[in-house]
Amino acid sequence: MKPRIYGLVLSIVLTALLASCATSSAGLATSTVPVADKKYKVVSPVEGTKHWFTFDIAIIGIPLGEPPIDQLLEELKKEKEADALINVRYWTDKTILLFFTINRLHISAEAIKFEEEPTDPRKKGR
Repeated sequence: MKPRIYGLVLSIVLTALLASCATSSAGLATSTVPVADKKYKVVSPVEGTKHWFTFDIAIIGIPLGEPPIDQLLEELKKEKEADALINVRYWTDKTILLFFTINRLHISAEAIKFEEEPTDPRKKGR
């Protein structure tokens, strides 16, 4: 009888250790650069995801790299040869496996290109 109880307790402990846990957050930003007084046209919607890892022991977490937020935004702009991103929506989540945390960042936005402003012929000679 005791071996069965020990086996059951060991199974519960191993299951608890190997099971993962997940959390998430989300947010919204209007644009990556100020666009209030500039004319632009929407090129295309864009989406991208990046991962990074942390090493966690109880309440102490040690990042194994920087969150690649700027890198992902730049990649999304280059993908469509855009000047900026607007209506930026993002979410993050993390999955914890034993002592490692897998962090994931997902961004969706609209890529835009600024339109050239027509030159004023009256200001040309000044």
